[in-house]
Amino acid sequence: MRRAILSVILVFMLGILFQPVTARAAKEDDIVALMNSARTQQGLAEVSMDQTLTNVARTRAAECSKKFSHIRPNGKAWYTVSQATNAENLAHAVNDAQQSPENVVLAWLLSPTHKANVMRKSCTSVGIAYYKGANGETYIVCEFN
Repeated sequence: MRRAILSVILVFMLGILFQPVTARAAKEDDIVALMNSARTQQGLAEVSMDQTLTNVARTRAAECSKKFSHIRPNGKAWYTVSQATNAENLAHAVNDAQQSPENVVLAWLLSPTHKANVMRKSCTSVGIAYYKGANGETYIVCEFN
């Protein structure tokens, strides 16, 4: 009996210790860290997370689940969402691998227009959001100032 109880406790403790990290903030922070790594390799200053831009990114990510485009569902351009944003990168992930921070940033760096946003010298802050749509797919948005 004692052995069974100890086994249950051990399994419970291992489950707590080795749970996968799935928190959204961790992914968003990882994207910023990866972008900053790329920026510093090019001699650029790091960017920081901005709550206003994060709120804008959340709005845009939800909108992208309805219409994945830099044109908003209301037919207006992406920048009409807020005066706080100066550039926008989008990503659409249909599986876990595609939504990993490493793959999101890699995709942006491989695209000349998205890379230009990441590497924009005047950029000092960003807002990033992940949004899981009703279709089960994930939409990732980065808003730049």
